[in-house]
Amino acid sequence: MEITPLIKADFVVLDEDETISEMIGKLKQEEKRSGLVFRNKKYIGLLEKKRLLRLRMDSSVTKIKGYVQKTPILSEHADVIETAYLMFQSDLDFLPVERNKVIVGVLQGLDVVGLGVNLPEAQNWKVSDAKLIKPKKLFKDDPIGEAINIMHNERIDQIPVFDGDTLYGVLTYRDLLRKYLNWSPRRDNSAKFNVMASSRSAESDMPHLSSLPVRNFSSTEVVTTKLGLSLKEAVNLMQKYNFSCLPVVEGGEVKGLLTVKNVLSLVGSLKIPKNFNIQFVGLKELKLEPYQKYNVQKISSNEAFKLQRNINNDFKLVMHIKEYNKEGTRCKYAVNLRIEFPGKIITSSQNDWDIETAVRKAFNNAKLETASKFTERERKKLKIEE
Repeated sequence: MEITPLIKADFVVLDEDETISEMIGKLKQEEKRSGLVFRNKKYIGLLEKKRLLRLRMDSSVTKIKGYVQKTPILSEHADVIETAYLMFQSDLDFLPVERNKVIVGVLQGLDVVGLGVNLPEAQNWKVSDAKLIKPKKLFKDDPIGEAINIMHNERIDQIPVFDGDTLYGVLTYRDLLRKYLNWSPRRDNSAKFNVMASSRSAESDMPHLSSLPVRNFSSTEVVTTKLGLSLKEAVNLMQKYNFSCLPVVEGGEVKGLLTVKNVLSLVGSLKIPKNFNIQFVGLKELKLEPYQKYNVQKISSNEAFKLQRNINNDFKLVMHIKEYNKEGTRCKYAVNLRIEFPGKIITSSQNDWDIETAVRKAFNNAKLETASKFTERERKKLKIEE
């Protein structure tokens, strides 16, 4: 399944020299959730909001460029499995999407898992199949600084909040950002925390905010799920209430949290069913990060699966990749495909500065070539033989 229907224009364009306050103003004024940072009209990354919660700053003078996080860029035709894997590995809530080298939208993790759990391979999944998050216990009267430390040290985005042994609510990064960064009340169902956040001290007096109790931040609207519930139903609940996590409760005991990240990991681990062989030549020699090499293989499997719809027969695929035209620290990539199947050979080539884009474009060329090579009569014949 392609991600195309999930793309949303829910972002604002930010210049790296703008201040944190200017960013907040734009997000509030345009009612957008995501900020994409540019330098001379070139995308350079996302604002790493999580770092803002741990630092003392004056948001009126602190510039965005010190908090930019580099990210992958998705193709508008990327497959949901490769997207889930990339989003999980990147540890991001959303990723930018491009069309013809232009950013056209963003993709939210909650939408990705909503599509992923509808895959045929996911139909029998239960909540228990996902790895649950089990953070250190947090109580409603604990200082919010303690919650921020837990999130940072355990690399998590959500924590259950307890009143004694009773589940009181859930604290998320979005709750914290609403207070620290004065999130617009119209963006969420509750404007509970925005009165305090509108004061000047809420922008710069981090020690004061860090001493406030967790109960001032956490959401008390709690929707729970069970280990035996189907994962699809649980994700549907997340989407219905726009929650990024659900406490998993059995016999009155909180077993952990089911989060969007948990489900992204599960969807991203799926293998594409295939009856073809791919031989990679030159991939090991490329100076890529391990996750980039894995992603090239994932994209190739996904695209070859789509290609087979045109061919309707077993085939052998050889992909030769090399890098050249070094420009400073940048490399350009050449991807050459050779597809062999009974009675025919098809070749396709593509160059690009981005390895993932080069791979996708090479496969797109091959799909166009296979579509033009076969007449309707030949397609029917191949189907009969198969």
